[in-house]
Amino acid sequence: MDLIKDKNSKFIFVGIALGGLSTTESAVALIDRNMHIITLDKLFSIGDVKYYLNNLAGKQNAIILVSIPENEVMLSSKWKYNSRTYDLVNFDTKMLNREDWTNRFSSRGSEYFRELKRNGIDIFRFDIDNMKNFICGTQTYRERTPSDCKALQEALRIKYKMHELPLNMLPAAQLEALSGAVLAQKLACSPEENCKIIGEYEDLYIIGL
Repeated sequence: MDLIKDKNSKFIFVGIALGGLSTTESAVALIDRNMHIITLDKLFSIGDVKYYLNNLAGKQNAIILVSIPENEVMLSSKWKYNSRTYDLVNFDTKMLNREDWTNRFSSRGSEYFRELKRNGIDIFRFDIDNMKNFICGTQTYRERTPSDCKALQEALRIKYKMHELPLNMLPAAQLEALSGAVLAQKLACSPEENCKIIGEYEDLYIIGL
């Protein structure tokens, strides 16, 4: 399935690592066809994301990939599980699904991204873990630890010759956004990499390798 109709018209590749909450750091990365970094910046609120994309020149010539944010209010630790009664969710008044705490992923910003798609923008979702596995070959470090970030940054520098990357360590969100931008570039410029649809989330295809 050919996701991009006119690949030769795509010159801008945008990756957005979206946090599950406005208090969690998000980031945007923009690269060109030769994997040169044009922009690396931090974002926080959905308003910041909208402002950036609304003012992005040449959106019709861009491919945008947005990560699927984790739901940070989901039960994720033993004491939280043990503090709840073991009843069926939404079938018992003691176990109300407030703030979607049973959902693994957050739908943050999804309506805006669907609107961009309806306006003819090539926008997709991507899974950060899928890209880390592809870029680094494996995930041996705990997520977002200094060792994990350093491994991802060095893999990007060596594998894709991103010499613009500084020697000091970048924030995790910026590195994750950069991995999304790399995938967007491959979608248009490297058909041999076998980019494919690995799922669908909030009416947008999830692209993976």
